[in-house]
Amino acid sequence: MRLRLGITLWVLSWVPYGIILGVDGVAYTLCWAFEIALGLVGLAICGTELAPTIKTAGWRRAPGVAWHVLLHGHAP
Repeated sequence: MRLRLGITLWVLSWVPYGIILGVDGVAYTLCWAFEIALGLVGLAICGTELAPTIKTAGWRRAPGVAWHVLLHGHAP
């Protein structure tokens, strides 16, 4: 569940909130900072969730394990 949350936050960080809201100046900069923070938090959640699993499975199997956890919600 945490992996899905992290990926969702990371994907939401790519939404151009400043452009959608039609702001400029300082408000646009704050929206941009919010997007960056959202992406970093999402990556941190994904990393803490997958790090122990990747350490046990190894780097070669990491993409497959990450995909399995994303689809099924638990490590194989």
